[in-house]
Amino acid sequence: MTNTPGVDETSILAPAMIEAVIAKVDPSGFHTLLEGLPRQSRDAWALGQSWPIPPTFRTPSRVVLVGLGGSAAGADIVATLARLGGRVPVEVVRNYGAPQVDGDALVIACSFSGNTEETISAFEATLGDADGMRVAVTTGGHLARIARDRGVPLLTYAWDGPPRTALGYGLFTVLGLLARLDVIPLDAREVEAALTGIEDATQRYGIAATPNEAKQAAILFGKRLPVIIGTDFLDVAARRFAAEVSENAKQWAFAAALPEFDHNMLQSLGSPGGMPHAIAPIILDSPTAHPRNRLRAAETMQLLLDVHARAQIVDTGGTSPLEAIVRATTFASWASYYLALVQGADPWPVEVIDLLKERMAES
Repeated sequence: MTNTPGVDETSILAPAMIEAVIAKVDPSGFHTLLEGLPRQSRDAWALGQSWPIPPTFRTPSRVVLVGLGGSAAGADIVATLARLGGRVPVEVVRNYGAPQVDGDALVIACSFSGNTEETISAFEATLGDADGMRVAVTTGGHLARIARDRGVPLLTYAWDGPPRTALGYGLFTVLGLLARLDVIPLDAREVEAALTGIEDATQRYGIAATPNEAKQAAILFGKRLPVIIGTDFLDVAARRFAAEVSENAKQWAFAAALPEFDHNMLQSLGSPGGMPHAIAPIILDSPTAHPRNRLRAAETMQLLLDVHARAQIVDTGGTSPLEAIVRATTFASWASYYLALVQGADPWPVEVIDLLKERMAES
């Protein structure tokens, strides 16, 4: 169900034209990082499974994951999985302060660069309890130095790309660790299905794939405002999608969740102020979502089409929430990449974000 044109031969995303566009708009080869996600995810899962857990660690009473931006994307998915079927509550902190924790809590700081000031501030605030379970997950930087100086267990990895392209490490490394601590029960077949799902989605939405729903989504968005609606637990994928549109394509985007969307934002379609011509809604759906939420997705899509909104519904597939989410986030990465090509925006640099970091460092 869609109201958006396909990728025709005149589109810059068509096979005959896209290589030239990539050479001009993506000189650093950002797309190769997306193509590397399947291998990265398998390496990350292996790392999370093999990293030596300190003998004093045990199943915690709660888990606090500290991180921001791309470094927190994986943590957000982990918290979603814990809410759906975990044995221990998991929360994500995106700020300078952390909640009060005791020695039975596990706190994991997630910072790709190791220099995220909010993450460092919040994590340091939890280091007063000598008996507490703490882990720093990073490629290095100040966070790694703090961990070494304070005797905090350190889990490091290497990835030659910006934080948002390291989702495999941000998700599967932490997930592997928490599975071993009996925080989130995971069947080996479920993990393998998710890893295979990333491989399949990378091929399905990659540059040479045709037909290609990710390219269709980029064309749908165009100069419109993307409104990305995640059905059920896919709200976490919708948030990731909106963030990648902003960073990769340098364009505003907003995320929403079903069923919540149907209780407030949907009503904006009932007046001229709703401006259906100015938005580009896309609904992420999956067979593993609640049946009533799947019905809501279909009915919401029909209401969007009734007001002539150019909308698209994407069935991510998947046999479990984990697989559905990683399929959806892979779709999101490729769709935002193609939107960057359509907009003529180099997907790699984030100059405005870097400028703010420089100004904060000077203050």
